[in-house]
Amino acid sequence: MHENTRHTLCKAERLCGKRAISELFVSGKSVFHLPFKAIWTTTASCPYRSAFAVAVPKRRFKRAVQRNLIKRRTREAFRLNKQLLNAANEDLHIRLMLIYTADKAAPYAQIATAVQKILHHIARHAATG
Repeated sequence: MHENTRHTLCKAERLCGKRAISELFVSGKSVFHLPFKAIWTTTASCPYRSAFAVAVPKRRFKRAVQRNLIKRRTREAFRLNKQLLNAANEDLHIRLMLIYTADKAAPYAQIATAVQKILHHIARHAATG
């Protein structure tokens, strides 16, 4: 990786909108790496190479502080590792949703490792079709 590469996650790279998320759940592929279930699909209508969202269920984490901590850690891990998707194919546009499935908040190192594994899996399978 280059020293001058900026790791950003701008608003346009965040997956939002009821229609976009429901399309992802209907037609997306899924992969499971603890503590996440990832649902992803390739698309041509994404302004950036990747659109990303994270969900932490209120059923497992009652306190918003815990949910926000997990979401912050996940966004940071994605922000620092999203070049794994971009390096696979320049023309590839991916929508991705990560759903946290563990019962306890994981440390950042575990979350970052899981996000890297998921991104490697998606890059491998999206490039092959």
